[in-house]
Amino acid sequence: MKSLLKIAFSIFAGMCIFAACDDSDDNTVSGLSIDTEEITLGAEGGTEKVNVAAGTKWVAKVDQPWVQVMPANGVGSAECTIVVDTTLSNKVRHAAITFMPEGAAAQKLEVHQTGYGKMIGVSKEEVEIPNMAALDKRVFYVSVTANVPFKIEYEEDIEGGVNTFALNATAKTWVQNDNYEQNLTAGARPRTTKVRFTWNMNTDPQKRNMKVKFLPLNEEDKEKTQTAELLVRQEASPEIKDTREGDSIALIIIREKVRSMTTWDTSEKLDYWTGVKLWEKKDPEVKAKPELLGRVRSAEFRMLATKESLPAEVAKLTYVESLTFYGNENTMLLYDLELGSSVCGLKYLKNLAINAYGISKLPDEFKNLSSLEKLDLSSNNFEEIPTMLDPENFPNLKSLSFTNMQRYSVVTNLQTDTREHLGLVINLNSSYDKNTIAFKKLLKWDKLERLSLTGNLIYGQLPDMKDVPCYTLSDVTTSALGDTLKVAWGGELGFEDTTGEEGILAKTPRVLPNTKVFAINLNFLSGTVPDWIKNHPYYSKWDPFTFIYTQEDGKIDKTGKVVGFDSDAIPANLDKYYEWYPMRRPEKVE
Repeated sequence: MKSLLKIAFSIFAGMCIFAACDDSDDNTVSGLSIDTEEITLGAEGGTEKVNVAAGTKWVAKVDQPWVQVMPANGVGSAECTIVVDTTLSNKVRHAAITFMPEGAAAQKLEVHQTGYGKMIGVSKEEVEIPNMAALDKRVFYVSVTANVPFKIEYEEDIEGGVNTFALNATAKTWVQNDNYEQNLTAGARPRTTKVRFTWNMNTDPQKRNMKVKFLPLNEEDKEKTQTAELLVRQEASPEIKDTREGDSIALIIIREKVRSMTTWDTSEKLDYWTGVKLWEKKDPEVKAKPELLGRVRSAEFRMLATKESLPAEVAKLTYVESLTFYGNENTMLLYDLELGSSVCGLKYLKNLAINAYGISKLPDEFKNLSSLEKLDLSSNNFEEIPTMLDPENFPNLKSLSFTNMQRYSVVTNLQTDTREHLGLVINLNSSYDKNTIAFKKLLKWDKLERLSLTGNLIYGQLPDMKDVPCYTLSDVTTSALGDTLKVAWGGELGFEDTTGEEGILAKTPRVLPNTKVFAINLNFLSGTVPDWIKNHPYYSKWDPFTFIYTQEDGKIDKTGKVVGFDSDAIPANLDKYYEWYPMRRPEKVE
């Protein structure tokens, strides 16, 4: 029995020893393996983890420089980090990582990276702006992130369903963008551009919206590019009714827009506002048209600080007869500033003064102001006499002031002065100069009673105007001056001389026959003085030694000539004139 137990025990022990010495590889790594065969990352790059199982030495090799493996070699199993750089392309790119174990088959890991999609994005989707603000405050900025060239288009959405589509960046919309430059040197990687927008004031009593669209510039980018849109919302303007209250609202808005230093106590009645006059019961016009009563008749805005045309609210002053805008700041720095059309529909306007405002242009609609009797555009930046200024467009105009059109305070030599936009330069020696033609047209304006051209840059010799017909017997006998013209027409024979041979008027061009005030001093004139000046019925009233003969003497005109009339062209006194116009001679005072 004991022998049998010993035999069984020996057999069991042998089996255990055999099992312990078994060289099976069920739990041993042979060669190398990885837990994934493919990874994909976005355009921004990044990292991914890959587990490597190996029983021997191994090395990882990469076929593209934009992929790294850490660690790139090892012994046995390890966790590797795959690092992928950011791409600059909008295309998919590929790389391969090959893990090569010692004495075993290699394993390959494929890496894919998607490119940036073509896109345009904006930093904000909506902007709200007030109906009005100072010019330097009417600005907002939008950051545009894009990897394709973009353009800006506008789509206006007026509440009520009226739409204007596909307006380009140069169209006259109430939102405009400044020029901008994109930097696309980083390939397909999006870059950010800051765009500056400006906006116009809303003069309508309704809100308005503008869609600003950021679209691909190039045709090949249009299909696959993500676009962006910005909605601009603007508040409505206060409603200005055609009433006395509406006049007061219009005045306040105008004052704010031109930034006038004129102050009013708005708690007081409109009757007491500084520089504002109303139509009153005693005015004969009110008796004929009662609705004028209490409405604004005249208004003044002084000490201004604006770079814009007259506000649209000027048009709301329905019955205004006189308007004055005076004294803008830094007018020499303003270029291409137009008066604006808001004043052009005022049917009752008779007196308009826009002084030192900085305007250099009049709108075409300005000729609609046929009711004007007095126009003062002094001290602005006109470089041309507007061709619309003629008796056909302004049949009622009696006074025209076009003085001091000089951008700079000192001009001594027109020939050598290289500054641009000096002012109203007129070469009277050139018959074809458009300003000379316009100048001569002013001299033919029969109904003008006052013409002032002081302080401009007019040079050369005054035209003799021989193309203008001379005075006739009918002219002098029907003139309001009556017997004042008697001797000047026919000498001792007076009006009995039907030919005028004995006088001077029949030989004198009828230039500005009704002009009582004529001023052309402080220009760059030279040469002789024409007969139409020395023989004019109002010559003594013109105070010629002050307002004609006094030029910028000693300075140099455009041709290099010294400024000043010829010495023998200027009479020593008015004695010769008084011989022809004895009734003009002042009475001696004892």
